Amino acid sequence: MAAAQALRDEQWDLPPGDSSPAVELSIVMPCLNEAETLALCIRKAKAFLDEYNIAGEVIVADNGSTDGSQQIANALGARIVHVPARGYGAALIGGIEAAQGRYVAMGDADDSYDFGALMPFLDALRQGGDLVMGNRFQGGIAAGAMPPLHKYLGNPVLSFLGRAFFGTPIGDFHCGLRAFRRDSIRALGLTAPGMEFASEMVVKAAIAKLDIREVPTTLQPDGRSRPPHLRTWRDGWRHLRFLLIYAPRFLFLYPGLALALAGLVGVLGLIPGDIRIGEVELGVHTMIFAAMAVLIGSQLVGLSVLARRYGVIAGMWPESGLMRRIRNWFSVERACVAGGLMLVTGLGGAIAATLAWASAGFGDMNPAALMRVTIPSMLLCCLGVQTAVTAFFAGLLDQPRA
Repeated sequence: MAAAQALRDEQWDLPPGDSSPAVELSIVMPCLNEAETLALCIRKAKAFLDEYNIAGEVIVADNGSTDGSQQIANALGARIVHVPARGYGAALIGGIEAAQGRYVAMGDADDSYDFGALMPFLDALRQGGDLVMGNRFQGGIAAGAMPPLHKYLGNPVLSFLGRAFFGTPIGDFHCGLRAFRRDSIRALGLTAPGMEFASEMVVKAAIAKLDIREVPTTLQPDGRSRPPHLRTWRDGWRHLRFLLIYAPRFLFLYPGLALALAGLVGVLGLIPGDIRIGEVELGVHTMIFAAMAVLIGSQLVGLSVLARRYGVIAGMWPESGLMRRIRNWFSVERACVAGGLMLVTGLGGAIAATLAWASAGFGDMNPAALMRVTIPSMLLCCLGVQTAVTAFFAGLLDQPRA
């Protein structure tokens, strides 16, 4: 008996001699007026716990139901957690916070997910996983369970972007049935109140380099007679917005570098004279747009650096070794020197153009020839000021805090 007690204490991270009953798995269901299907979901979850002899609990995170959902949950022995803040994410955050289990499984209370098929999730957690995602595309999506727009466009595109942005091999980023170590997920500090909570969990888990795994699961048509809470375009945009906010390299850096390099090639290539490509002739008017591309691109690159630095300060992601080296080298002083050199060079070009105009008696000149000097001069002046201002803002972010 003593050996068994010690083994249990070690398994559940209990203090030696603590004989309080351990909860291995908490099954959390967000709920807002789910009276039609809630009872069936609770029964399936409880049957799963009984069938596999798992010490567990069923939690209904209620968002203010008025259709009798709370009474149904109470009658079936589920634990009700009242969450006044509205939203899918808010309800789940409240339910996870109140959970007593070492592991938590979450799923919608609309009978679209099979709470009796949680064993693969739990096995993966027992084997060391931190977050176990369901994959509906591998397990099977029943006819009518997912709108075609979600099935063939929304979910595949957002999942692809999630994999590309954050390097996680998850094939179904937005599956609502998933399980995780409670302490690992709570440490991420999840805050999204809406449907984007599903993305936030995976993104932050990937950034924190948690052990993320995936198992097949199924999706059935939900059993409710009313429309779902999900709003296709609104919630799809909120998911995309969240992914972009947490991926400043893809939002700012890569587009900025592409624009700046393309524009720089255009400006430098047109300084000697017009260029003909087939039947198309590129001249000083093209140079204006090329200079615009350089300005926009450099602004995006600067925003990328500032966004990355802010994210580190705010605890959104750890600082990479590359960014640390860049920050140590790219001081405010060095940036001001570089910006000052560009500004002086640009002003020098502007003065040279003015002197050339003066030598012609301030009369008519070849406008194309003049613009080949003034456009690069203007560009250097703008880049010089922009570099210095960006450096000072970065220095402001790095100021010590109490």
